[in-house]
Amino acid sequence: MTRPRRVPMSNVDKAWLEMDSATNLMVINGVMIFEEKLDFENLKTILEERFVARYDRFRQRIAVGPGGRLFWEDDPHFDIRAHVRRYALPEPGDMATLQTVVSAIINEPLDRRKPLWRYMLLENVDGGCAILSRLHHCIADGIALIRVLLSMTGATPEESMQVLLAEPPRTRREHTMLGDMLSLARRTVRMSEHFAQTALNEAIQTIENPRRPVEILQSAGMLSAASAAILTKLLILPPDRPSVYKGELGAIKRVVWSNPLDLARIKAVGKGLDATINDVLVSAMAGALREYMVAERNDPTLGDITAMVPVNLRPETAKIELGNQFALVYLSLPVSLADPIDRLTATKHHMDVLKNSPEPFIVYQILGLVGSLPLDIARQVTTWFSTKASMVFTNVPGPRQQLYFAGTPLKSLMFWVPQSGEIGLGISIISYNGEVMVGLMVDEQLVKDPTALIRAFEHEVEVLEQRVLAAPAAHVNGAGPHAKSTSKEKQSKAP
Repeated sequence: MTRPRRVPMSNVDKAWLEMDSATNLMVINGVMIFEEKLDFENLKTILEERFVARYDRFRQRIAVGPGGRLFWEDDPHFDIRAHVRRYALPEPGDMATLQTVVSAIINEPLDRRKPLWRYMLLENVDGGCAILSRLHHCIADGIALIRVLLSMTGATPEESMQVLLAEPPRTRREHTMLGDMLSLARRTVRMSEHFAQTALNEAIQTIENPRRPVEILQSAGMLSAASAAILTKLLILPPDRPSVYKGELGAIKRVVWSNPLDLARIKAVGKGLDATINDVLVSAMAGALREYMVAERNDPTLGDITAMVPVNLRPETAKIELGNQFALVYLSLPVSLADPIDRLTATKHHMDVLKNSPEPFIVYQILGLVGSLPLDIARQVTTWFSTKASMVFTNVPGPRQQLYFAGTPLKSLMFWVPQSGEIGLGISIISYNGEVMVGLMVDEQLVKDPTALIRAFEHEVEVLEQRVLAAPAAHVNGAGPHAKSTSKEKQSKAP
């Protein structure tokens, strides 16, 4: 019997594989919702031709080689029927039922003896259906997987039925949550990867003396003053402050999502304060997090909370590639500020600071380092960094136009970012066809009523809209794009 072909797994992808735990599965879950029914055989055919046939990784399993090195290995027993299932929702088959069923499924780990992905056709959803996709983070990051998912769609019903499409054209630049920092991050990511090898020898000492790797790299002339300052900030950054969003994790996750919001409304709010769409969405979520804290008698004025934010490092016009090519940065969410306009102004400031920072390069190198460490030490490092944030917050711009899958119009789509270490809350925002939705993945032991957070987010958008559009930005409580920082804002943590 011929030995299956093997491809070495990168250290960064290995890091995401080993972040799997009993309380946090490293699986990216997504849902596409349709108002019409889909044919199950058509779904399997499209997955066979546009998913498995295009990307070797989806027919490869993980194998362990000499010295414990991990490889992607062709699965000699691959059968697509083991990866594509169908399920009919029980009555009443509404969105609440769909959320309950999806929440139950996402708590199931993927079988590591097979390629790490699953698709499920969920039928009887408000007269239509939904497709749940589950792909392990070690295969690729969210940006790549969303692009793979959308490559199976078409701009017309006829195009979506053409099984063997040519490679999708290069896409124009999309502005992600921290999109303006990409050019800077891509320039810095070309720097020597010798950082990871040097830091590897100091990994254990880092936890005892966080400044030691910085001192070594500076003495060797491998770090600029700016990069050294950023690495020092990451290493000595204290754990995020106690709040309702931090604590011992349970084993059960739950997902919920909002109603679609008109993207034009969000854009109008941002225009009123010279802020971006992302500024508005992030500040609205900060307001929702604050409102939930108040309801839980958890004082938000004790200080802001921190989120990890993924930053895409791929070239803007690159073809679709699997693997993980992104970094994480820390973003301060101004929950300590009571006024919505103050929160928006503070959010814009924090986002602007990160847009001009080479921090993603440093974090990307750290991820490579984690993948080089023995498993027990890697998990200690992952947990150590995860304590510095209370949540993961990501924003993915989807297609602006209507799309079709297997001849059926795609009504909406949602996905959920996984959390690592001791983080128990994931916030995902995605836009599509002129609308935007927010989704939450929560640890039930920490956030017992995630729908309250969704309602608060939708309410915050309405409040911002009323405040900003009711009066010129410069006169809304003295706030605006050029307003001076309030005393509370000065006290909030820098990102």
